Amino acid sequence: MEIKYKINIAKDFSPYPAGRYRTEGKTSGEVFLYDHLMAKLTAAIYENVLLEVDLTGMNGYPSSFISGSFGKFSYELGKLIGKKEASNLLLKHISFVCSDSNAKIKAFQDEINNPITKK
Repeated sequence: MEIKYKINIAKDFSPYPAGRYRTEGKTSGEVFLYDHLMAKLTAAIYENVLLEVDLTGMNGYPSSFISGSFGKFSYELGKLIGKKEASNLLLKHISFVCSDSNAKIKAFQDEINNPITKK
């Protein structure tokens, strides 16, 4: 599948992402979800192409950031089409790359497969 969209979190968003909710700051998962991820990922799904998400260049990602962005997208979509269907659809259209750690990729994939919900 063709890569049409790209996001490098450290370069395009913030080298210090943190927090779950928009109220926790400009680098939260919720800000990333609504201001960067949602439009590109929705377009990738609609156009049947890939969104490449580059995780390189960070020491790690806070679980609150991952949950507040990719987890929330997966959780909300899962309420509409089913949890397994949502995770399969998202992972079909996201290509995670990280030249310095496969563990980072796994953390994002795990969150999409089993989103942590916070009320």
